[in-house]
Amino acid sequence: MPPLLSMGVRFFAASTLILIYLMMKSGRTVLQIPRREYLTASTLGIGALAVGIGTVAIAEKHIPTGVASLIIAALPLWVVLFRTLSRESIPGLTWLGTLIGFAGVVILVKPGGIKPISSSNSEEVMFYISLVVIGNFIWAFSTFIAPKLQLPKNLLLFTAIEMLAASFALIFSGLIRGERFSKFSQSSFESWFWLGFLVLVGSIIAFTAYLWLVVNAPVSLVATYAYVNPVIAVLLGVLFLNEVITLDYAIGGIIIILGVLVVVTSESRRKREV
Repeated sequence: MPPLLSMGVRFFAASTLILIYLMMKSGRTVLQIPRREYLTASTLGIGALAVGIGTVAIAEKHIPTGVASLIIAALPLWVVLFRTLSRESIPGLTWLGTLIGFAGVVILVKPGGIKPISSSNSEEVMFYISLVVIGNFIWAFSTFIAPKLQLPKNLLLFTAIEMLAASFALIFSGLIRGERFSKFSQSSFESWFWLGFLVLVGSIIAFTAYLWLVVNAPVSLVATYAYVNPVIAVLLGVLFLNEVITLDYAIGGIIIILGVLVVVTSESRRKREV
C-alpha cells in the first residue's frame, strides 16, 4: 500500500469511528469546544502523527524496521533537551543517560552501518534515516509541549481531532508525492487485515492510552515507552523479515536502550522524591 495514503486512511477511519461513537453517546454537543482547542489538537496531530509517523512509513521501505524503532527510542532524550531549553532543572543522572543515548544514535546512523532492505545506496539510506530522526524530533517536541497547551478535556475527542488532522495532512502529502488510491485495489488481503489492525488497535486503543499518559503523567516517563518498542521490532524484523543486524546496528541499539533506561531510572527516582 502507498505509505502516506495508507497512514492517512488509517487515521481517517479511526477518527471517524471515534467521532461516531462520541456523537451516539453524548450527541453533537460533545463537539462544541473552543476553536482554540480544535487548533491546538490539530497542530499536535499534524506534528506528531502526520510528520512523526509519515516519515517512518516512507523510510521503512528502505531501512530495517528495527533501525527505525531504535532511532525512535531516542524520544526521551530529545524531551530532556527541550526541558533544558525551557530552563527546567535536569538531574545529573538524566543528563548522563541522555549523553549515552545520543552516543548510541551517532553509532547507529553513521554511514555504512546499516544494510538497506531495498536497492538503495548508502546516501539514500542516510536520507531515509534522517527522515526518521526529523520525525522523531517533531514527535518529541509535540509530546513536550502538549501538557502546556489548551486541549480538549474529552480524551477521545482530543484523539479524534488529532488523527483527523493528521489524515488530511498525510493524504495531501501522499497525493503530492505521486501516490495513488488506485494502488489499494491491488493490495492483498493480508495488507487490508493489518491496516484494519492499525485502525482499531494501533490507533484507537493504543494512541488513546498514549494521550492519556501525555496529559496525566510526567513527560519524560511518558516517552519511555520507546525503549520497549525497538527490542520487539528488532526481534520481529530478524524473525519474519530476514533483516540483518550489523555490528554498528547492535552496538548502537544497545547503547541507546541503555541511555533511555538511565533516564527512566533517574526520572522515576525524581518522581518518588517529589
